[in-house]
Amino acid sequence: MTARLREIGATVVPGGLTGEGRRAALAAAGSEHPSYFSCDFDRWLHWARFWPDELLTLPVRVERLGRRDRTPPWYVCLGRTARAFSTHPAVQRLPETATNRALSVPAGSPLDAVSGAAWLSPEAARIILADSREPTAATDLEWPALILRYDPRRLRGLRCEGLEWETPDFHTEEIMAAGGLEAWTEAIFNTPGMWAERLRLAAASTAALERVLAEQGTE
Repeated sequence: MTARLREIGATVVPGGLTGEGRRAALAAAGSEHPSYFSCDFDRWLHWARFWPDELLTLPVRVERLGRRDRTPPWYVCLGRTARAFSTHPAVQRLPETATNRALSVPAGSPLDAVSGAAWLSPEAARIILADSREPTAATDLEWPALILRYDPRRLRGLRCEGLEWETPDFHTEEIMAAGGLEAWTEAIFNTPGMWAERLRLAAASTAALERVLAEQGTE
C-alpha cells in the first residue's frame, strides 16, 4: 500500500504508534498551509468513496463556523451524526460515548472527538506539535484538550455522515465466510479482548484530557 501511495505522489512518513504517526504526518505537512485535515486513512478512503460530496464541502462548513460568532475555530472535531455513530459496534459506541462525554463537559458543548478526523488551523498545528506527547490514539482527546486549554472558543465540532463505520469495507471475504456482517461483527468485535482494548483506550484518552487541563494552571 505504501509503495502504491508513493507511486501516485503521496508523501509517506515513518510513524509508529497512532499518536506518533499523527504527529509525524502533521509535521511533514509543513507550516505554509492555511488549514490541515487530519483523518485516519481507512476513514478517509470510506468517506471519499461513499460520501465524496460531503467531503468536498468540509472547507465551506468549517469557514461558516467562524462566521457565526466571528471567532474562527482552530480545531474542529469532525464527529459522526447519530446515524453514522449507530453503524459502529457496541464495543466502540459505549466506550466512545463516555470518552466524548469527558471532553464535552469542560468544552461546554457536545463533541465527538474520537472519530479519527479533525480540521486544524496553523495555530492549532503549532500548539499540538509543541505540546502533544501521547504515543497512542489518546491524542483523540489530548489534541482538542490542548486547544481547549489555550482558548475554549477555538474548539468546535461538526457532524458528518461519511464517518460511519469503515472497517467492513476491508474485510469482504471474511464477512462472507462468517455468514454475513452481523455474524462477523459478533465474532471479531464482541470479545473480552476487544472490550478490554477499547476500554483501555477510553481510560488513556480521558487521562490525557485530565493531564492537559491540570497543566493549565502551571504554565
